[in-house]
Order: sequence, then C-alpha cells, then structure tokens
Amino acid sequence: MEGRLLLSTIPPVNQRHPYLRPLGVPAVRPNTPVLPFGATKVASFIDPTVGIVNGRHVIVGNKTFIAPYARLNATSGFIKIGTGSNILDGATLTSNPTRAKNPTTSILIGNLVSVGFGATVLGPTQIGSLGAQAKPTGIGANALIDSATIEPGAIVGTLARVGPGVTVPSGMYVLPGSNVTTNAEASDPALGKVVPVTATEFTDLTKNLANNTALAAGYAALYQGDTSTGTSNVFSPVRKGVNNGNLSAVEGASNEPGSANGPSFEPASPVGPTFLAPLGQQQPGLIADFRARVTGQVVFHQQAAIVAHRLGIGNSIRADQGQPFIFGSTFTSGDYVVINSPLGSNVASTNSGLTIYDGVQAGDRSVILGGPGAKVSIGGNVIIGAGAVLDRTTVGAGSTIGARAYVANSTIPDNTAIPAGAIIINNKLVGSIQW
Repeated sequence: MEGRLLLSTIPPVNQRHPYLRPLGVPAVRPNTPVLPFGATKVASFIDPTVGIVNGRHVIVGNKTFIAPYARLNATSGFIKIGTGSNILDGATLTSNPTRAKNPTTSILIGNLVSVGFGATVLGPTQIGSLGAQAKPTGIGANALIDSATIEPGAIVGTLARVGPGVTVPSGMYVLPGSNVTTNAEASDPALGKVVPVTATEFTDLTKNLANNTALAAGYAALYQGDTSTGTSNVFSPVRKGVNNGNLSAVEGASNEPGSANGPSFEPASPVGPTFLAPLGQQQPGLIADFRARVTGQVVFHQQAAIVAHRLGIGNSIRADQGQPFIFGSTFTSGDYVVINSPLGSNVASTNSGLTIYDGVQAGDRSVILGGPGAKVSIGGNVIIGAGAVLDRTTVGAGSTIGARAYVANSTIPDNTAIPAGAIIINNKLVGSIQW
C-alpha cells in the first residue's frame, strides 16, 4: 500500500482509559500556578518553582498541591495526577526515563496519593488509583519507584526502592531503606521487606493529604485573592475571590496562607520569614526573588543576602505546617535541601517547630523534618550527608550524619558519627539502606 497506513489499522481510542477519564487539566498557562484557571473551591496549586516539561502532557485533577522544586518531566509519554494528591518538595516524576521512541511509558498518580519529599518516580508507573478504588497511598522521602505499581492503600517507606515490574499490594508498607525487586518480597512479610500498614501510619498519611489539600487552597487564595490587583476581567463579577494574580505573594520568601485562607493549622493572619536587620533586630523579609522558597514563620539570625549566599539552589524551607523554624547565623546547605514539619501546627504546645544552630551543614538532597511533639533541634556544627533524612530527630552538637542515612524519632548525642546508609529508628540501629 505504498507504505501508507490503512485507517482500519489504527486502534480505536478507549474513552475510558485512565489518562482520558476522569478528565483533568493540562499544566500549562493559564492553568498555573492555579489549576484550572480561575478555580476557587476545586483549585489545585502548582508552586511557581515547579519544573514542568511538556505541560500539555501533564494532567492534574482538583485540590492537588505540587510543592516547590518538584519536577514533572513528560518530554514523551504522559503524567496524570488525580484529585486530592500531593507531589512534595523536590520530588521528580519522569514519564519516559529511557527516552524510547513512540513510548507507551507514562506515570499515573491516582487520587489521594502523596509523593514524598525528594522522591523519584520513573515511568511506566502507577501509584494508587482513580475513582471509587482510590485509597490513601504514600511514597516516603527520597524513595525510588522505578517502573512499578503501588496499589491503593499501600505505603512505601523513606529511602526505599521498588524495582521494575513489582506490584506492592494494598495494605502493605515497604520498610525504610528496603530494595524490593520481586512480587514475593512486596507481598510476604516473612521475607523481611514489607509489613502491614499500621493504623498510625494510615492516620498520618490521611492527615498529610488533608493538610496539603488545605495548602493548595490557601496558596491559590494568596495568589488570586488580593483585591488590590484588580478583579480579573475574564470572569463574571459574581465569581468571588478571583483577581489578577500576584506572583510575588507565592514566590521566594513569602507569607504562608494563614487560616483565613483555608489551613486551620496556621495562624489567623499570614506569617512570613524574618531576617536580621543591620542594627541587630529581626525584620520581615518578604523577598519575591529570594534564592530559596521560604514560607511561614522562619527566623534567620542573619541578614538575607548572607543567608542566600550560603544556600544551594532549589532549597525549600516551609514552616507552613509546624512552626517556628529558628536558624543560627551560619547555616549552609547544598542543592535541593528540604526542611519541613509535616503534620505540625502553629500551636506552641504541639512542639512542632525546629531549631538549627550555628555551623550546621546540610548536603545535597538531604531532608530535615519536624513534627508534632518532636521539638527538633540540630546542634552546632552538625554535618548532614547528601540524601540523608532526619525525621523528628534531635542531633547533638558536633555530630555527623552519613550520606543517605535515615534517622527517625531519635536523639543523637553530641559528637556522634552515624555511618552512611544507616537506619536508626527510636534510637536503635535497625539496618542499612539496601540499594
């Protein structure tokens, strides 16, 4: 047939395919940072620092939060993210990592899915589900999902890896640092890499999803809720809360939304970072072109220009859940460092703030997390290795945390050296990163 393709050989379009149904909105202007454009009650929020490649192939549902410095790469293939989900700070989704021609590789993130701080997802991958089958599903900080399926209701722990072709069943929790390479390892607790999800883990994940849905609404309101920018002429005046967008309100060092804009765990009025003034007092520092994304009550005991000089690229320091965060005068960080206090609040009695003393150095892609009751502090001259995760852990002065170590719910004495890849939970060494 002279090399031509007969119409009869073209497969019919499946209108019920998950990449077509339910419908979503492509992450291209004007649907960023608020998606869809002009939404209020169902708005998703994509932080202005998020890197999106081929946004017409990145489809996002409602009430979803895509956090600072996440990267969504759909150079080929598709990425679809459902409703009520979150892609947290520094996470990377790549639909076609091998750059295969005419790929079928895509990433489907269902409803009620949390992809954690610094996590990596490589296509073809499905995490959770859309529609009635959706259940809270979670991926931990700095974890790797490599061409796998994570069923609704499963959780992958911090710094764990799930390899190609593996399916993690609903209700299973992949232990931190595990390298799961077979379906047997993903489903049989006797093999030592998974256990059933506990009620506490499920509750924390559910709260994580609810908090980030509230943050999506809050940041959307910050961006388009400022009446001083003028009412948007695209919509009828009867649509309230949609004004011309103000990017400076959601860029650089900025206010958190405040409970008046949705997040009930925040102060009534928006709070932003402060920096040291030349005369020694703290002063507000709302700096739209600041080197890092800094939100909420973050107190730097140093001038803004000096702080910026000591931070790597792509740092996200968000005190928009637990707060305050208090920094000494000489904090230094590598690239894509995340500091956060998920599940916390501004209520002082929750002790969900975080204190980092002078001389602390945080390596590339390290993650420092507070949380309710943790009252985290990182002592002076502590060195945190690249890719390490500290979760609700206090570290004594002069200590060293090795690269890709995971330390959770622990207190580390002064001058302690934690080996690279060590896993310490509740003050006990329980294993090491397996990959």
